[in-house]
Amino acid sequence: MRRASQPSLPSRGRALGAILSAALGLLALVACAAPGSDIHLAPIFSRTNTADGAVDTELLGGLWRERKRAADDAMEQLTVGPFFSHTPKSDGYLNRYLVPLGYASKHGDDTRKVLYPLFVSGSSREDDGSKTWKLAALPGLLIKSNTETGTLFGLFPFIGKFDNFVTFDQLLFVFWPLFIYAERDERISYHFLYPFLGWTYGGGEESFRLFPFYSHTKWEGRYDRKWWLWPFFHYQRNFLGTKNPETVRMFWPFYGITQRGDYTAHSWFWPLFGYSSNPKKGSWALDFPWPLVRFERSENVHRTRLWPLYGHLKADGLTLTNYLWPIFHFRHEDSVVSERDSVYMVPFWQSWDHRNKKTGVTSSWRKLWPLFKHKRVGEHRRGSFPSLDPFWDNQLIDRHYSWMWKLWEWETEGDLRRDRSWLGMFKGERGLGETRRSLSMLWSDRSYLSEGKRVRETSLLFGLLRWRVTEGEGFAILRPAFPGPGWPAHSPSALESLEAPEENQS
Repeated sequence: MRRASQPSLPSRGRALGAILSAALGLLALVACAAPGSDIHLAPIFSRTNTADGAVDTELLGGLWRERKRAADDAMEQLTVGPFFSHTPKSDGYLNRYLVPLGYASKHGDDTRKVLYPLFVSGSSREDDGSKTWKLAALPGLLIKSNTETGTLFGLFPFIGKFDNFVTFDQLLFVFWPLFIYAERDERISYHFLYPFLGWTYGGGEESFRLFPFYSHTKWEGRYDRKWWLWPFFHYQRNFLGTKNPETVRMFWPFYGITQRGDYTAHSWFWPLFGYSSNPKKGSWALDFPWPLVRFERSENVHRTRLWPLYGHLKADGLTLTNYLWPIFHFRHEDSVVSERDSVYMVPFWQSWDHRNKKTGVTSSWRKLWPLFKHKRVGEHRRGSFPSLDPFWDNQLIDRHYSWMWKLWEWETEGDLRRDRSWLGMFKGERGLGETRRSLSMLWSDRSYLSEGKRVRETSLLFGLLRWRVTEGEGFAILRPAFPGPGWPAHSPSALESLEAPEENQS
């Protein structure tokens, strides 16, 4: 007799896989994590109820990060890598684009949008209640529009006419620099083929320039300056409204002399060699040659520079010493409000220690590039490794880029602590009366006190296997919470404890 055919082993495997998939799917449907509970599927997706009363959501290992207040679901921060971020403000917002090239901000009625080097625009509310909008964009487009006075338009360098533009009360140009007309603080200026021919009058100033032959600029009570055959012959009278006016004579670059009261300064082959002194104050300075060698002595300033080997400056509460510039720098600052000591060993080491004399709050910063960085302000501490960016304590770069390379980061303040590994694969939170730790998809635990008893809960394999061990009561199975770990949001009473007076907090 012919034996009945049996299913092949591959067919059996496929059937068994289908049965298991169906069982897991059914289990997932009947055991989903509760809304708002912790989900840890990093680097794809994670949602974490944090120890400081917020909800953090991450996608793609931290490329997308969103932070909301758990109490009222209000947005605190949204970041999409270096491409975009949004930070709400009390009276507006701050958005970043293609960091650090662009941003958009709103503060009350004032807005500003920038994308370097393409355009700068902004709007503001004037004192008369009207609204003004401005735009400057490549390849030279300039627009100013006011709801009351209308629109002014310019296309640099061809033509433009503007009121209250930058520092000018009025600015008109035609084929810049062929013709420019400007008004500023009652001073009127004309320029033809700038800077070759121009003159100014009004507001106490008179000037005439025919470059490079002759220029004379005079401002009543301030200065009177002339030059001939620029840049060779110069004569100036400055600080005319003071008891000690200054006189400058120079035949550039061979010799120049500056005199003001008892102060006299000589220069030879400016700016290389110079000597100045004030015998009455006992001060003097020598450049031989500048900027390589400089000695300066006075009542308030003591400077020695032998660049790049050695430099030392002591002046007005500042002591600065450097060796092999720009590598080694040591700095001490002492003022009425604070004291600070800094050490830089470019580019590898940065450190400072600061003390606020009024509040007594101390802070410090340490960075060993490219290995780690650590900052402390009062009780708040944060750190990470590695630290690949060579910049100072730059939160802009750190927020938008560091998620790509940080293997580990942590943050503590009092009883609160937060830990995170690369791409969010591991996360830890301590605070609000409990501790949570999680390794994406595989394992998580949660420990807390309940009615004086220590409770520890564990979740494995997407939250499909969960149990609880209670001190004095023993072991109990928990309902699955796919995709896990499914730890609940913090209770309202725990969140309220963050705002409660210190004596009322447990």
